[in-house]
Amino acid sequence: MTDLGIRIVRATPDMARYVDGIRSSFAVKARIKVSMCGDNYDFDVDCVQHPYMKTEDCCPDRAYLGRDDAAIYLAFARETLVGQACVQEDHNNMARVWGLRVEHGHRHHDIATLLMNSVKAWALARGLHWLRAETQDVHVTACMFYRDYGFVIGGFDRLYLQATPGSEDETAIVWYLEV
Repeated sequence: MTDLGIRIVRATPDMARYVDGIRSSFAVKARIKVSMCGDNYDFDVDCVQHPYMKTEDCCPDRAYLGRDDAAIYLAFARETLVGQACVQEDHNNMARVWGLRVEHGHRHHDIATLLMNSVKAWALARGLHWLRAETQDVHVTACMFYRDYGFVIGGFDRLYLQATPGSEDETAIVWYLEV
């Protein structure tokens, strides 16, 4: 428990009603522009000319409940779900992180950090030494979070989201963290 009364728990199959309970929506006011800086990637933030709201469909994360190779962490403020993060052991001995979401009214209270700390501990307990996450260039807040947590950009793909309705012009950014 933190001073804000936030409790992080690993979801069990009997907690399925909570999983996927947070919709991911945000205002797109800027985009990330990735570039090379020496041997590393860096980014700038560019304002968009016409801001808009983006709502992302939730993946069916419930399918990962009870699996040995995955975990879902939930953040509660008292009995209210305020955050979620998913992690799975990847085929290349890394932990893939996705679905890191925090309810609008609870953002900027270190809930994402608490969730990521749980994900990191899960990976270390499994003997994994890297975390991998993907964001889109329109999700500036997520990019800033990953960078501030210590992740670095490992690459980006301008074409990966071409077949995803509503994301056709977005760039996928892949982040890595050695744990």
